[in-house]
Amino acid sequence: MLQPALNIDELTAFLERWAGGPVGGISQFSNGQISSVFAFEVKGDFRAVLRDADPRATNGRYVVRFVPVEHGEGLKKDRFFAPRAAAVGVPVPRVVAYGELRMMVANMNDEDRASNGDGAFPLAYSICDRMPGEHIGDLQDKDRRHLLPAVVETIDRISAIDISDSTGYGWSDSEGNAKHASWLSYIVAESFPEDGGSFYERRRDWFTEGFLEFDVFRHFSDQMMSIASGLPEVDRSVTHNDFGYDNVLVAGSEVSAVLDWDNSIIGDHLYDGAWNDVYASEPDYKRLFAEQYEKTGRDVPSFDDRWRVCQLHVVLQTLGWYGRSHNEAAYHWMKDRMKHLLGEGSAVGRHPGAP
Repeated sequence: MLQPALNIDELTAFLERWAGGPVGGISQFSNGQISSVFAFEVKGDFRAVLRDADPRATNGRYVVRFVPVEHGEGLKKDRFFAPRAAAVGVPVPRVVAYGELRMMVANMNDEDRASNGDGAFPLAYSICDRMPGEHIGDLQDKDRRHLLPAVVETIDRISAIDISDSTGYGWSDSEGNAKHASWLSYIVAESFPEDGGSFYERRRDWFTEGFLEFDVFRHFSDQMMSIASGLPEVDRSVTHNDFGYDNVLVAGSEVSAVLDWDNSIIGDHLYDGAWNDVYASEPDYKRLFAEQYEKTGRDVPSFDDRWRVCQLHVVLQTLGWYGRSHNEAAYHWMKDRMKHLLGEGSAVGRHPGAP
């Protein structure tokens, strides 16, 4: 299920039970692909109302996220990464509560209905402080370009998050651990073989009956592996893996909050920069990050090849997601964007999902 559709009365009742008193100002954010996200505010003397639910409340304004319980591990990751990000100067919301419950969901598919006969669906939720600022929008707009230095600096800070008490590379769990012994072994596992329990074998119908193209995945994967096999090993760094649009708030010329760490992986610190470079046909993120590392004196061996591997990995993951979310227009844009970056096709305009 993508983005559960909730009943507003049931949602209000749940939030008032949590808060211990009346809430209002409930509004849903339009962004989000898997989660349903709502802002709300505790009415009246919020400190008195929240004395049990949130004794440290500062203003009584919150954001609540709901996801299918199968994605609940992603919400738990906020509790791990948020305080560590704050410790290196990355602004993040305070996570106040996490839990699981069953609620009515209007957009269940037939399979969901069959397994949830009463209409209630298992969900995970998290509640955090509502942070100041507005969503970053599209940095390709000229009136947003002044935010680029803050974006680059914030991404660089993210890579300094302390994860010395965890292990592994790749998709991280709620304690910062990942299952691969090296960055290369993660990249190999994410390549595109034709069999052996791979993405293709598990989602073959997305290729045979949908719009995904085997030759495209194979070509990008081969390009990625031909470069990755010759790279030096990289130190473990946190990468947000969704740093943009919906997940970054800005105020003035500063980043005021980095949200939603559920997609984070442990790997090459160049990943978030390359992620943004893939999604935006301008500005030149690669140059901006090279300038940042020169300014800070950070040595980045094999910068060009590592950047390209990150780009290709981002694209392979994203193309698969577009197959799942049935977003054919975005799929073809991303395919053409990567071909252009490889010198195999013409430049493309803005991503069709850009604000």
